[in-house]
Amino acid sequence: MSISSGLPKQAQVVIIGGGVIGCSVAYHLTKLGCRDVVLLERKALTCGTTWHAAGLITSACYNSEVALKLITHSLDLYARLEEETGQATGCRAVGYGQLASTKERP
Repeated sequence: MSISSGLPKQAQVVIIGGGVIGCSVAYHLTKLGCRDVVLLERKALTCGTTWHAAGLITSACYNSEVALKLITHSLDLYARLEEETGQATGCRAVGYGQLASTKERP
């Protein structure tokens, strides 16, 4: 059996890597109407560094408006993603605490 069996011969968009960035790009492109998207991952989706880094989304320490908008968009998306797609994200809004270690880091 060929490793490429079942893959299309061509696509308008090919995304290499099924981590959080690759999955996000595929999701957002399809939401914008692009229907010819292929996402390639050597193992299971989000099995690499995305899986190891999962766990905390915080708006503290982000002083850029763009970063805050990205975080807000992500939280809103994760809150509705299971209902929209039928795929559980495991995302839970549980809050967090942060302790300043220096005077410069309030």
